[in-house]
Amino acid sequence: MAKDGPRTGVRRDRSALAEVAAPPGLCASCRHLELVGSRRSVFVRCGLAAADPRFPRYPPLPVRSCAGYEPEGDAGPQ
Repeated sequence: MAKDGPRTGVRRDRSALAEVAAPPGLCASCRHLELVGSRRSVFVRCGLAAADPRFPRYPPLPVRSCAGYEPEGDAGPQ
């Protein structure tokens, strides 16, 4: 694999979920999911953590309950 391949950086597409080492639980279907890739790993990051300190940036997996959980297809309040 190339060092600067497509796995590096933050991704919102869910195609890299298969590469996460532990099952992500609720995060897999949450609209706030961000996937962070390095050359060797993919990590689950919570998008809410940037604005709300109640949410860990990299939650312990699997996440079984979360106050900020919103299903991916839910548009939420606008």
